[in-house]
Amino acid sequence: MPKNKKIKIGVLMGGPSTEREVSFVTGKAVCDNLDKNKYQIFPIEMSKSGEFFLLKNEKKELFDIFKNKKKFDIIFIAMHGAYGEDGCAQGMLQTLGIRYTGSGVLASAVGMDKIKSNELYEIGGLSVPKFIYFNKNEWKKLKDETLEKIKIKIGMPVVIKPVDQGSSVGVFIIKEEKEIKKAVEAAFKYSNFIMAQAFIKGEEATCGVLESGGEPFALPPTRIKANIGEFYDYKSKYKTGGSTHICPADFSSETNKKIQEMAVKAHKILGCRGMSRTDFIVSEDGKIYVLETNTIPGMTPMSLLPEAAGKVGIGFAKMLDLIVKASL
Repeated sequence: MPKNKKIKIGVLMGGPSTEREVSFVTGKAVCDNLDKNKYQIFPIEMSKSGEFFLLKNEKKELFDIFKNKKKFDIIFIAMHGAYGEDGCAQGMLQTLGIRYTGSGVLASAVGMDKIKSNELYEIGGLSVPKFIYFNKNEWKKLKDETLEKIKIKIGMPVVIKPVDQGSSVGVFIIKEEKEIKKAVEAAFKYSNFIMAQAFIKGEEATCGVLESGGEPFALPPTRIKANIGEFYDYKSKYKTGGSTHICPADFSSETNKKIQEMAVKAHKILGCRGMSRTDFIVSEDGKIYVLETNTIPGMTPMSLLPEAAGKVGIGFAKMLDLIVKASL
């Protein structure tokens, strides 16, 4: 990149997922906080039907990203959920030869798939709550057998969740066996695969990871207290006052250090790049369980990654610089 020449950066937001509206908030925050002295910024919306639009002064202009692939030096992917976080956008940009921020195709796809990521965590030596999974066809044909398997192998309480959604969409904590069926059928509205996972009583925590010079480093862990929901659900995440973030977390120094080590390990196990944020449960007996890794963490005004970065003197603009540099 020539010295003093601004980097042309497209900020891709929107898409067809259930997290579309959150993506716009992240995208706007990225646009507002990128250093205007370093970057020429182009906000881009992906519609629900897959069309692209350049956003100019609150107006939308249809944009052919395939014909204009040389317009940008890099695309900052600010899309959460399907298409943005599951490897689809990454694959499209990679095919076009356009650089993009964050993890590559494989790490994105695996990170979005709670089954595959949990299997890899276990192989890599990280603790995860015990789980089973099944698809919609198995549920239709073997409903009673599947319910029995959940009761025997997982027990109660049980967490029912779609395997490929973010922001806790379609997640249910079930305490009574009679409620499992209803929760599973509700979760199938969001995915064809469902995970039934053991409920771990304890404290929710998260830990972000950034990179510098190709090496990942952990930010201070955050303990999360949900103020609205029973757990850190969609409303707790995005409603004002929905949750309390304690950063650095008020666990012991040994627990905080272990969470940071596990966050970096999860980042490496999945092959993430640039940024990630891994969620944990610290059980009442002090054991730390990995829940999932977000390869495109939220960057809304209430988001955890920029908040934790700020605690160690990495402002929003500097954090975005690190993410872009990791990809350039």
